[in-house]
Amino acid sequence: MNENKTSLLPDFNLAVILHNFYNALKRLIWFAVILALAVGGVVFFKTDRSYVPHYSSSVVFSVHASYATTSDIIGHSAWLDSNAAESLSQTFPYIIRSENTRMLLQMELGHPVSGSITAVATADAGLFTMTATSDDPQEAFDLMKAAITVYPQAASNVLGDTQIYIINEPLFPPTTPDNSNTAFSTALLFAGPTFLIAVAAIFLLSLTRKTVHSAEDLRKLVNMKCLAYIPSIKMKKHSNQSNLTLTITNPRVNSTFNESLRNLRIKIQRILEEHHHQILLVTSTLPNEGKTTIATNLALSLAQEGKQVILIDGDLRKQSLKETIGVTDPSNGLVDILSGNNENFRLLNVPHSTLLLLCGDQTTDQPQPLIDTPRMKQVLDLLRKRLDYIIIDSPPAGILSDAATIAKYADATLYVVRQDMASTAQIVNSIQTLSSNDANLIGCALNQTQAGTTRYGYGSKYNAGYGYSYGYKYSNNSYAYGRKRYSRYDDAADAAEELTHEISETSAEEEAEV
Repeated sequence: MNENKTSLLPDFNLAVILHNFYNALKRLIWFAVILALAVGGVVFFKTDRSYVPHYSSSVVFSVHASYATTSDIIGHSAWLDSNAAESLSQTFPYIIRSENTRMLLQMELGHPVSGSITAVATADAGLFTMTATSDDPQEAFDLMKAAITVYPQAASNVLGDTQIYIINEPLFPPTTPDNSNTAFSTALLFAGPTFLIAVAAIFLLSLTRKTVHSAEDLRKLVNMKCLAYIPSIKMKKHSNQSNLTLTITNPRVNSTFNESLRNLRIKIQRILEEHHHQILLVTSTLPNEGKTTIATNLALSLAQEGKQVILIDGDLRKQSLKETIGVTDPSNGLVDILSGNNENFRLLNVPHSTLLLLCGDQTTDQPQPLIDTPRMKQVLDLLRKRLDYIIIDSPPAGILSDAATIAKYADATLYVVRQDMASTAQIVNSIQTLSSNDANLIGCALNQTQAGTTRYGYGSKYNAGYGYSYGYKYSNNSYAYGRKRYSRYDDAADAAEELTHEISETSAEEEAEV
């Protein structure tokens, strides 16, 4: 009962969630940045357009007024007591804002008043502050000067004889506005939360992404066995470009990758030998899942075991094997052989290996008429007689039908799945297409796995390493090359030339028959 309840609970792996989020963020971070910049830009533009600088010019003064006393009609007394100062402070702002004052200001300036005047009174000290504000600094200064001039006349109707004593006034128009342009800070205020909301949306999107992370995921998805985890390896840039090849013969590649390929080769070799298979097709759902790298290293590993192996570039639309393996010699491939343009055809011998390479420089946009011909079968049948294993690197099965067509010539098919790349729906559709063409799927290889995301992990088993790289074991030994044994790479190259000549003659005979 408890086991059933446990099985119904959704799988939760924090490392997988973070890995999905990290990958989604790498792909979509530009969206968050552009959205934040767009929102910030719009806010900045609107705020900057609406910004109007305000300049102010202020003066501090005291006011002395006189009034007729009740005891002496002729005499006048200065209004200096505190009660009088408080009454003056209450009437001061009213006088400044009165219509009469505005008319006097307009007459003094000679044009309509464009600014505003505010007044603040400090009754206890008997001081008054008058501030003139305008969009133009000179206008604010002139308005303040005019207010000083007309205030006594405006106040006389209310307070009687009034005199202003200037305590502090500016001598020049203001140079800096009182209010600052907040366009940039406001834009940041909107752009920051927008970026965080976009990142949160990317996180939620990553939670809905259904991809493969472990062997258990593959088993649940397509009921197919995962033969190996291939770890993600990053090659540092080096002046020698040949050292950038991700192959087991490269001493710069660590032992974790090498040992993973060795385990994959052992399992595949066991399956092929058990069923007397020779031709292995390697494909994937999408491009850039690493199928070419795995096909290359499987062929190299089999060759290092003394097997006579040929690696065929089956992607007639894009021949990339030579670049992957670091071979630069010009050559003809399947396009040339199948189309009959093979006058200069020759198989390549991979340097420092007995591995043969059938890969050309010519490509075609219409490979189906070439692949689905008797000549394709004839070439593969000839290779069956002369070699132990034939590894074909095919195009992605999820986007092209070429792989399904080639699969009918292969004895077995290895399906490469890059961790967290192709969606589960794409993988299922691709495998169904291969199965409908009678492809013998022997298992999957989960490629470019990250530590901690495969649930069972891969790193703990091989972290210690083995202290040697592939190629060392057989570097000084003789090679069992098919049914013969060769002690030097030159002998393997000679064998490649003989096989090249035989393929060329067979193709010529077929052309003559046609």
